[in-house]
Amino acid sequence: MTKTWQQARKEALASGQVTEAGVAQHKAKAVARLRAHRLTELRRSVGLNQEELARKLGISQSRISRIERGDLDHTEVATLRAFTQALGGELEITVKLGDERLTLG
Repeated sequence: MTKTWQQARKEALASGQVTEAGVAQHKAKAVARLRAHRLTELRRSVGLNQEELARKLGISQSRISRIERGDLDHTEVATLRAFTQALGGELEITVKLGDERLTLG
């Protein structure tokens, strides 16, 4: 008999193979990697390689690489803003509290 995803997940949680916290952590990392991959695509779409972007921002190529691998929690807002502006965009940060949203510059 074939198990549904819900059944397999329920059994894995019940057996202790995985935890809700572990699932949430893994999901957060996957989302960060997807967002970072999108940054890479945007950089490439404007015809810049990592070295060129790093020179424009005055940071190392390895820092660009870390940002594009999803290391956003350890990146200053000013660096993300400069990264975005170098690609021709603008950075928006949104605070969400329940149904309320506040967009910061």
